[in-house]
Amino acid sequence: MARSTSSATARTASRTARGRMPISATGNKRDGERGFTLVELLAVLAIMGIAAAAVLFAMPSQSTEARSAAARFASAAEAARDSAILASAPVAIRVDRTGYRFERWEGGAWTPLSRKPLQPVAWPEGVTTRIDPAGERIRFDATGLANPVSVLLSAGGVTARVTIDAGGEVTLVA
Repeated sequence: MARSTSSATARTASRTARGRMPISATGNKRDGERGFTLVELLAVLAIMGIAAAAVLFAMPSQSTEARSAAARFASAAEAARDSAILASAPVAIRVDRTGYRFERWEGGAWTPLSRKPLQPVAWPEGVTTRIDPAGERIRFDATGLANPVSVLLSAGGVTARVTIDAGGEVTLVA
């Protein structure tokens, strides 16, 4: 029968045979053990993700450009209609590929307007327009009635439409 070595008095190797227990003091690592901890890497990834999201949301996309340009144009058309009613004088919007501007019928001729909110506006870069039916002016008479028109704004494959009916009602379909 073999002797058991699991007792409290069992013989073990000498202290010199066992060697020293490896202890790593702060800043005293060997070359192969240098690097970043998992917590440090996750913190850096979280910071990079937050920064990337902030940049992404700060940059306007072309799809939002078309929609926001259409919303601004619809608001401007409503302001032109209201101005025509308040002044009891026809107001027109001239739309072209660069932007739109406002005019008022005074003294037998169209006079450009340049006061807020009827200031000339340039389309944002990348926005294209199409007017149906094509014509010189979108006119609002002194009672707010208009010549019916549809203005289509496109950017980045996204389109938005502003329609003005004969009653002067402005509708945005984005």
